Amino acid sequence: MVILAKKKNLFCTPDATRPISLLDCHLKVIEKLFLSRFLKVLNDRGLLPDNQFDFRANHRLQSRVLLLIDQIYSLMVNSSPVCTVFVDFRSAFDQLWFDGYVGKRSRLGIPATYAAWIKEWLTNRRGYIDIQGTCSRWFPIKRGGPQGSCLTPSIFTTYHSDMSDAFPMAISFLFADDVAATMAGQIGIKYTDQCIDLEKKTGFVFQSSAILLGFVGTVNQL
Repeated sequence: MVILAKKKNLFCTPDATRPISLLDCHLKVIEKLFLSRFLKVLNDRGLLPDNQFDFRANHRLQSRVLLLIDQIYSLMVNSSPVCTVFVDFRSAFDQLWFDGYVGKRSRLGIPATYAAWIKEWLTNRRGYIDIQGTCSRWFPIKRGGPQGSCLTPSIFTTYHSDMSDAFPMAISFLFADDVAATMAGQIGIKYTDQCIDLEKKTGFVFQSSAILLGFVGTVNQL
């Protein structure tokens, strides 16, 4: 794999880099063939959340933004303050938990043959880092999906398909690993506390610099 900087800086810290996997061409063909069948299973069984607008055909970011704005306006009709929480996961693909996904597959209803194939694809992988021709030693990869694979986004989306169910009081909009949750009044504070509780239970780290909390309201003229 090669290491690319997330931003165009001459020097950056390790957490500001993005590992891109240089996969075997034959493996890419196999992944593409499996993905075409896997997506059919996910769509037929309704395992892809309707509020996820990335990595899916006929789902665009512009549509999500319009739906979010429309939802905010709808909640503002009664002149109540509206809270929208924007959350971004830190290194989402790199934090994919192998055992968690394997354990979750049966509850999602994924056929055993597909689940077994994905387990073999995820586990027992290893890699090395190449920086300008200088290569590191081989090391085992114990978590995370390979960035550069066409299959990783669908695996990630499926694993987090029920994430919005943990916050029933909010209307959530997902775009890859970005979450925008809208609710009215003081519920927003409770939602933020639940996000922190979710981080503690799962070990999935939120970017503190990428969490925004915004309140919008109108003056009641009566």
